[in-house]
Amino acid sequence: MSNLIEIIHPFQIKDVKSINEYLLILKNIINIISKKGCTEKPLGISIPVRWSILYNDFVVDFGSGKQRDILGISLNNLSLHYNEKTEVFNSIVNILTKLKNSSNSHILFEQYNLKKNENRFFNFVAYEEIVYITGLYNRCQNSKRKGLFSNKRKMSTLIDNSIDFLKKVQKELKFIVIPRNFVLEKSSVIIYSEFFKELEKTQITVKENKYTEKILFLNEYLNKDFKKSKIGIKKYKKILLKEEHISDDVMLWFLIYHITLLFNHEIIKNLNCSKTKNIVMYDNISNEFIKIVSDFSIKLKDNEEKLNDPLLPVSF
Repeated sequence: MSNLIEIIHPFQIKDVKSINEYLLILKNIINIISKKGCTEKPLGISIPVRWSILYNDFVVDFGSGKQRDILGISLNNLSLHYNEKTEVFNSIVNILTKLKNSSNSHILFEQYNLKKNENRFFNFVAYEEIVYITGLYNRCQNSKRKGLFSNKRKMSTLIDNSIDFLKKVQKELKFIVIPRNFVLEKSSVIIYSEFFKELEKTQITVKENKYTEKILFLNEYLNKDFKKSKIGIKKYKKILLKEEHISDDVMLWFLIYHITLLFNHEIIKNLNCSKTKNIVMYDNISNEFIKIVSDFSIKLKDNEEKLNDPLLPVSF
């Protein structure tokens, strides 16, 4: 629902030109998670809430240039923007009502300067009746709205999502749930080594043309120079399922997506929890939220399809 907080895949961190370059990016991700841990990415709808001086009330603001967001979506005008039968309508009602009924919510918004600064917002994630909190953020300026300057043209920047901070917020807002934090059970060196060994023995059968197939031995491509035609995840899926044939000009990005899933699978299986599928880590140097997911959710036509084991680990 909201693109106000951008969470990217590892392959979106920079313009990847080779597999070796990408492996360095992945190694750095392991090092960051090893030092700082990671957080479960909760299921649900992202609901950013700020204070409205105009309405003197809590409002939802998805950060767009539309008047509904510039003015703010309140309980009083919500029905003008969303159908009452939709999930987003019910999620907004749930969160705004709980904020209104919480005796300490006004103190909290004053304490963290939300009542004076309408660019600051708490991000909640609504899943059925559960309300998670992911942190406190600052909206960035764009052509239609004022905000904090971002040289990367971000829509928002993180202020605080530390566990100590979230616990302070939870103390005032009893209804919120803090996403679980995880750590790696092995050292970064061991995990990368195991991941690389998996790469070296990986074989992928694809269609070379309409009539023949070939086996890609991944270790043969690690140091190879490629043409750089980028493809989307849908194209990757079709090639993997042999619905389309592969060609040299798409080989790099086909392998990048495949390596990403192998890498994600390796990270997730080495966490100190066996029941999570999607995690998020924050790199404060690049100011990026990076998601590690167990599968790519891909929409083809009107049906959502997923690639799962054993085709390869296989997301959001």
